[in-house]
Amino acid sequence: MNINVTKQPNAELLIHATIEKDKVAQTYEKIVDQIVLETEIKGFRKGKAPKSVVLEKIDVSKVHGEVISALLKEYYPQIMKEKSIFPYSSPKVDVKEFEIGKDFIFELTVAVKPEITMPKYEKIIEKKSKDKALTSEEIVDAILEETKFELSELMVNEETDRLLERFISQIRTLNLNVDQLLKAQNKTYEDLLADHKAIAEKNIKSEFILMEVVKDHKLEATEEEIADFVKNLGDENLANRLLSTDEKWYVKGVIEKNKALDYLKSLVVFKEPEVKEEIKKEENNEEK
Repeated sequence: MNINVTKQPNAELLIHATIEKDKVAQTYEKIVDQIVLETEIKGFRKGKAPKSVVLEKIDVSKVHGEVISALLKEYYPQIMKEKSIFPYSSPKVDVKEFEIGKDFIFELTVAVKPEITMPKYEKIIEKKSKDKALTSEEIVDAILEETKFELSELMVNEETDRLLERFISQIRTLNLNVDQLLKAQNKTYEDLLADHKAIAEKNIKSEFILMEVVKDHKLEATEEEIADFVKNLGDENLANRLLSTDEKWYVKGVIEKNKALDYLKSLVVFKEPEVKEEIKKEENNEEK
């Protein structure tokens, strides 16, 4: 397999790949053999018709589509591993050349971690919190205002789709009609899409900011913290599943995000009167 990776603007990589024709042929034969086993043709028992007869009856373009899907499923993880790429989106696939008996040539575009120019967030929080307490969202928003990002549209679109799917599902759960809801709000579907896209972009940027804080202050979650977190969920089956699957990394991310937020909140200068009183009591107790 021949692979060429080119860095693109906005935190994307363009991967040009070629899979040798013999690999294509092997995958094609494997898929056709499976189709033969599953095909029932008059005059033959199921799975016993000659391959040539089956090939005359099936949709060749559909078979080719299955071959392409199988090749991508097999070789995409290999490409990511070989080139040490950690994708932050599903790949955008562009088939350049595909024909049985020839090399399979295609391009993949994937989102990667953006280049982030972080401001001096300690000073930002100190300045913003001199006269009032800040919520977690206000703290992150203040940092976002002065942070420079390169962000892939692929990543934003995936998050937008996820948010929209969840929104529509919630609306249907309430036995509401999305079109009627939009009409009542004097909005179009394009407005709905734009609203969720803005939320998606902010969500992604916020996550990356918190990841930078985790890295800056070595706030990574330990194995013990992960185990305690899932144990406290109170569901043994869920805890076992989370600790033994890829979802463990989701738990790790939640813990680290909370750590980052706690650190940022600790930088807030302004304290509510009741908080000040508690601090004063603690200081008096320490003196005693």
